[in-house]
Amino acid sequence: MSAPAPTLRRAAALLRDLLPYAGLLAVVVYFALSSEFFLNTRNLERLITDSATLMLVAFGMTLVILLGEIDLSVGAVVALLSVLLAQFMAAGMGWPLAVALVVVIGIGIGGLNGVITVLGDIPSFITTLGMMAVATGLAYVFTGAVSVAIMDDVFLDLFYDDRVLGLPVPLWIVAAAFVACVLYLNRTVPGRELVALGANPAAAALSGVPVKRRKITVFAIMGALVAIAACLSAARLGSGAPGSVPALTLDAIAAVIIGGANLFGGRAFVGRTLMGAALIAVLNNGMVLLNVNIDAQFIIKGLIILLAVVLERLAAGAR
Repeated sequence: MSAPAPTLRRAAALLRDLLPYAGLLAVVVYFALSSEFFLNTRNLERLITDSATLMLVAFGMTLVILLGEIDLSVGAVVALLSVLLAQFMAAGMGWPLAVALVVVIGIGIGGLNGVITVLGDIPSFITTLGMMAVATGLAYVFTGAVSVAIMDDVFLDLFYDDRVLGLPVPLWIVAAAFVACVLYLNRTVPGRELVALGANPAAAALSGVPVKRRKITVFAIMGALVAIAACLSAARLGSGAPGSVPALTLDAIAAVIIGGANLFGGRAFVGRTLMGAALIAVLNNGMVLLNVNIDAQFIIKGLIILLAVVLERLAAGAR
């Protein structure tokens, strides 16, 4: 396949870079005109708090995709960790200890994904697909397919209803994770090495980058963000449910791709991922308000992903 003409590449690059911003503006305007409830204060607050889980997972997915890897297990692991969190508290464990334990387990699961992928020389697609199956099965085995209610009002209020300086706590958590990821990528040596590692692993290794350690670390970071997302998801639902976030993996990958990431690695942006996640969150919220069929929702998001991928490929030129 011949490379696209320079003019076409520039146009595709411009459209790719504008997609998360123009797309978000377009869907906000459309839903504002289509539903009288969209701009309702209560709905906007719910949109912000409900999108926090997606944004945290999408930040982690940005780092993973920057390496040219993928994590298909995130939705299942969020469900599993929310179940464990609920069961820990149901057994009498205080919420701070329960949250800390869930974060440790999340890091362990993410780290295990990284170890199997890197040391076993197994594609992350296969590794995390297997982890997705394991986490899904464990969530249902631990609960008997029944949601586990969370009765700790302090936990529920803190991670969902409470406000700090007038803003929901989940928004502050997302902001902290966003700043941490941006600083990690732009102000630390390991973070800056991820770009080189994703673009050309062999060259990065020859330059002295500890390839295996960096990859395992990124998967562990992914696990930590997934664990925090699980806490927010459990607080939002008031329970740990084995099938609580069925579309989370697709939505997180979509957010990163809409943000202009290259699925082959070397190009991904946390800021644009944030906008992509906001776009997906608004789509989810607006389509529910308009009673759009769930199957149609998947079709719409799938088409957006395909558009983003095509624009990225055209902008980069044929390989």
